[in-house]
Amino acid sequence: VTIGSLGFMAYTTIESTVVDARIQDMKQVVIEKSNQIDNLHDRASEDIVFAVKNPRFAEYFELDDTRNGNVYDDNNVLQYTSSQIEIKSKLESWIYDFQNKFTVDETCVIDRSGQQQTALVQKNVLPTENLSSKKAGASFFDPSFEQDGGESFVQYPYVSPATKRWVFAYTTPIVTYNDKPAFYHFEMPMYIFQNLVSTDVGRMYVVDSGNYLVADNHYTFDSEIGSGKKGQDPTEYFPSVSSISYSDKFSKILDDMNGLDVGEISYSTYTENGEKHFVVFEKLPTFYWTLVYDLPYSQLLYGETTLDNLKSTLLVISFVVGAGGIGAVFLVSNRISRPISLLANSCKQQDVHSLEKIDLKTDDEINDVAKALNAMIEKVNEVGQMKEEFSSMITHELKTPLTPILGWCQTLKNPKIMGELTDKQRSAVEKIQSNAERLRNLIGDILDAEKLDMEKMKFDYSEINITEFFTHLKANLQDVMKTKELEYNVSSDAELVMTTDKDRLEQVFNNIILNAVDFVNQKGRIDVNAKDSGDNIEFSVRDNGIGIPKAKLDGLFKKFYQVDTSMTREHGGTGLGLAIVKGIVSGIGGKIWVESKENFGTTFYFTIPKKPKN
Repeated sequence: VTIGSLGFMAYTTIESTVVDARIQDMKQVVIEKSNQIDNLHDRASEDIVFAVKNPRFAEYFELDDTRNGNVYDDNNVLQYTSSQIEIKSKLESWIYDFQNKFTVDETCVIDRSGQQQTALVQKNVLPTENLSSKKAGASFFDPSFEQDGGESFVQYPYVSPATKRWVFAYTTPIVTYNDKPAFYHFEMPMYIFQNLVSTDVGRMYVVDSGNYLVADNHYTFDSEIGSGKKGQDPTEYFPSVSSISYSDKFSKILDDMNGLDVGEISYSTYTENGEKHFVVFEKLPTFYWTLVYDLPYSQLLYGETTLDNLKSTLLVISFVVGAGGIGAVFLVSNRISRPISLLANSCKQQDVHSLEKIDLKTDDEINDVAKALNAMIEKVNEVGQMKEEFSSMITHELKTPLTPILGWCQTLKNPKIMGELTDKQRSAVEKIQSNAERLRNLIGDILDAEKLDMEKMKFDYSEINITEFFTHLKANLQDVMKTKELEYNVSSDAELVMTTDKDRLEQVFNNIILNAVDFVNQKGRIDVNAKDSGDNIEFSVRDNGIGIPKAKLDGLFKKFYQVDTSMTREHGGTGLGLAIVKGIVSGIGGKIWVESKENFGTTFYFTIPKKPKN
């Protein structure tokens, strides 16, 4: 009886501890998902604002032909002059490049009369006869013109007339020197947002103020093109939140959700089909939706280890321990060495990126050592969490003002908007722009280094043709090479194809090549090569620069490492670039090494698997 009572008391204590710990885990998951959703909207808003900084937008609407009003033929088809067509074609090329940044259904320019001046539907330029002249009735039309330059408007989801599926709309005004004659508009498929709501365990969903489920990882939304119809009511597409529970307690939770302030997180429970559910929810800034993480009692522990299983296990263990006490006298000799071995093994098995408390139960001095180590581990984890949160916060606060700074620099340099600058003024603006871009790159490097340290960098794999990739890489770096009149060559074995993260691979090449540019003399040479190496592709970047001293090679891939550490060093940089390169290559499953000889040049080699290993 005593043993059973002890087992039950142990279970009750552990249950309370597990529940509290899981609720904290659920809150952290909600915070991370909320940040992902905010980042999706922030990136789309920042990029659409940046897109209209292209002076072609203002130039088109400052043409006398455009300012004189739209002209139509007998079939009510919009007519363009040769001047308008010339600028319009350049704008359409710019918009095409913009669409490559997102999965976009439609992108268009709409003037104050409601006429589409140009439109691209999934990267295809819409024929002139298909351009709508009736956009003034759209729900996003008036709010778009109410925004100031540099601001954006996010429209509540609706069915796109172009693709007949549910989308978000983002708009920002096009500003000329004294007017806002039009706005830039693009539609992002709703499933991009809905796919963010996913968890390994439990249910995650987003509740609209009208009690619809606008996203739900337990519901399959039809996101195919043509699946919706123009003017479709949300009730016909989004399921009701009542599909989760009809209980009075759940209704009370919905009321609590509506009373939250933006960014506020709360927690509650309800019972459905005899099982208790734990619910953590946060109010989102977008449309005042609520993000909800719902976990039933049976899933508080993962896999086969549930609380019910734990209860049975503890009771069995209690009886086994009681029976085993008879033989304890024969184990006295093992009592001295065993705790020390357990402590040593626990320390060896620790993951430096995620320290866990040592579970060592003894009644001697070794237990005191274990407690001291656990206290230290707890503090180290707290410091690591604080470091991660501080890094995320400070880089976000630094990054936020950079977009408008860079945008205004571009605007100030446009004589059609701000007037002609003097040489001194232009030099000052270019210095501001250069340093702002340098700061943005530094923030990006810090974020990447932090992700790699925490092993949280994610990779987006797709198939890449190396010849096409090298062509793209060479085109992007031509201007950089021209500044020092460098000979820049790329070569590869024929028909090399691999599946990897294209953006991260380009980041690796950019970091290595730009590093080489910094250390190569005027009219030097840089050669980039790729060759087949079995299951891998071996890449190399060779330069004929000043080379690296042999004593410096071992530390080359360490963070903040500088080959020249003197106060008068000629070559700048943070010392993060090559550390990020090694972290990305290792994360993808490859290896990197370097060979160098002073005054003869340096060659970086790295391998990338043709197919992801994991």
